[in-house]
Amino acid sequence: MKKLFILSILFSLLCFSCNEDPEPQPEAIRAYCFFYHFIPELGSVIWEADNTEVPAEKVYAYQFPGAIILESESEEVSFAVKHSGTKEVLASELFQLEKNKYYNIIACGSNDDPSLYIEEIDTNPPQPGKVKFQVLHSAADENTIDVYMGDTTTEKRLVSDLAYLDLSAQFEAPDSEARSFITITRHSEVYQQDSVLLSSEYNGDILSGASYLSVLAPFTFDPESELTFWFYLLPTY
Repeated sequence: MKKLFILSILFSLLCFSCNEDPEPQPEAIRAYCFFYHFIPELGSVIWEADNTEVPAEKVYAYQFPGAIILESESEEVSFAVKHSGTKEVLASELFQLEKNKYYNIIACGSNDDPSLYIEEIDTNPPQPGKVKFQVLHSAADENTIDVYMGDTTTEKRLVSDLAYLDLSAQFEAPDSEARSFITITRHSEVYQQDSVLLSSEYNGDILSGASYLSVLAPFTFDPESELTFWFYLLPTY
């Protein structure tokens, strides 16, 4: 049975002792995971890995880091997201994890029709002066979307016709353009002002050389709350 360990932001835990040095232990084999809950109408959920529950409920739109202790360098692990009140399993998936790899695990969809996505994170950094993104469309009331960075010309449309509950391919954008201007619109062949869903300028928190999972979703678990473009920093090395 695997155990899901809560990790520090550095994915490490240092232990010290005043006693004599302990016997060396075999190094644990770990795979690293980031969990996200984007199911509207649920304020929190419970995560489970191989029938072991993660301590405490995890709230909507929170990025929760964890590590799975594996028994071999590549192993199939079952994941489930559960209703925090009834403990009903909402969605579950089996996925092959590998030693020292990183994964995004995302619960989305609706309370009646939830989905669970698991995908390995590409930890290669972007090119110098650029930022890497991957976009999830989790806004149930919107059809397909486009994402522009830096301008609203066709050349600056970096995601096109992304369907609800789809993940885009990873892409890179110049850091200056991502910081200056991001606009999300309903899909159209050319930019139309009346199709804008949200627009953000002066995005100073975006880091050059970083990688982000970005999610279009309601601001809270209330599906009627305003749309937000969430950014989650991912590991690069």
